Amino acid sequence: MEKSAFVHIGLTVSNIDRTIEFYKKYFGFEVELKGQFPDGFFDAKPSLYGLKAGAGSKIAIINSPDGVALELFEFLDQTPFKAAKWDTPGYHHICLKVDDIHAKYQEMKKDGIEFYFEPDYMGDPKDDRYWVFLKDPDGNMIELQQ
Repeated sequence: MEKSAFVHIGLTVSNIDRTIEFYKKYFGFEVELKGQFPDGFFDAKPSLYGLKAGAGSKIAIINSPDGVALELFEFLDQTPFKAAKWDTPGYHHICLKVDDIHAKYQEMKKDGIEFYFEPDYMGDPKDDRYWVFLKDPDGNMIELQQ
């Protein structure tokens, strides 16, 4: 059986620079590529993208410290954000591992980042494993685990 490897997660954002700074500041992501798609790029595959003719987008690829990438899109003509729902098929969050979830929570909370709850135990408290959920700058869900 052929092996596969995880390459990236695609994420549409409202402000690519703000999103890059968020992931750099809190999670140590680094920019690999930043630019704009050439005119007509999305028009060439309408069945894939489903966008109106002439759509344009900025792009950035940012890498986590362990090499998993986020491919960011900022479309020039955007539709309003719609929060993912747990009971609706589709993607609803990404999960990142942090060394000290309590320190990360305090740092981000101080900066006004919105959390769903405070860090909580993942199962048995003696295991010293924690989790928490927060919103990125666009309201996408991120789970943190320690």
